[in-house]
Amino acid sequence: MKSSHIKLIGFAIFLIAFVGTGCGKKGGGSSGITVDLIEATTEVPAKVRLFFQVDLGESTTFRALNESDFEIYENNLLISKIESQAKVQNETGSYLFSSILLLDLSGSVLNGDALPRVKDATVNYIENVMPNSTDSNYGAREMAVFWFDGEENIHSLIPFTVDRNAIIDSIRAITPEISLDNSTNLNGAVIQGLFELESRISERNLDPRLSTAGMLLIFSDGADQAGRATQSAAISAVESLSNQYSVFTIGMGSEIDERFLTRIGRNGYELAVNSFDLNQAFIDASRNVEETSESYVVLEYCSPKRSGDHKIELRAVVDDKVGRLITEFNATGFTGGCIIN
Repeated sequence: MKSSHIKLIGFAIFLIAFVGTGCGKKGGGSSGITVDLIEATTEVPAKVRLFFQVDLGESTTFRALNESDFEIYENNLLISKIESQAKVQNETGSYLFSSILLLDLSGSVLNGDALPRVKDATVNYIENVMPNSTDSNYGAREMAVFWFDGEENIHSLIPFTVDRNAIIDSIRAITPEISLDNSTNLNGAVIQGLFELESRISERNLDPRLSTAGMLLIFSDGADQAGRATQSAAISAVESLSNQYSVFTIGMGSEIDERFLTRIGRNGYELAVNSFDLNQAFIDASRNVEETSESYVVLEYCSPKRSGDHKIELRAVVDDKVGRLITEFNATGFTGGCIIN
């Protein structure tokens, strides 16, 4: 099948004030909807594929969106949802959410009484965010687990997999003897964790039929002690990420650098005062991760255009609020016979 990328001419954000109270989601800071385009492609005979992220703002509890929440305009004219066959594609093979869990297994975690609670909280987190083999979205999320101590490189506990039970088994198998370096290379771990995540997304992006997003969750109970990399280098690595990536952090105890973890956790930061609070911190993080995963949308539709350049305006309409993105595509070679499965 012939496929081509649509030229992005930018996106506009249209905000409508929202008055009222209710449960809010973390991050954002906006009371309106933001729609950020990640990628747009076309495929003969006349398919247009849009991959984007939607932020409903703090005043709206996030929910998974479907095609009824969107309006598609071509050259300022509304396209019929029936004729366009517009469909949100969130099943396995169309969308993949890849995440890395990066655990601090330095001496302060392994040699005290915190390790059993760290393992229990981590297992609960995995059970919350990774689908079971019987779930409808099984295969649409994958996870790898890495850990760090004072050594130069992070360590792989389990490579990327969709098998929730295998990930849980790898966590339960952690023992105090796993590490030979009691120090903490937190700054270096952030940089390397992001490298592993970006490498995975780049690999998955080789499949033109698959849209991917990535997430890194970092747990640490202290500040960097090893001095192998600087805080500024770690912060720069996070700030250079596109909106295709999100980073969350969880800090435990009194020895953490909250300012740094907040800066690194650009999509969310949770604090556990001690190991007894760790389970709730991971539960809160799992809710944020769940919302983040569902905020990425793949929408496909059949265009009625058959030649030339055209403008697309996609509007997200939720609870009387509207957000929009604008891009353009070329319909050269488009014909009839388009079907959205």
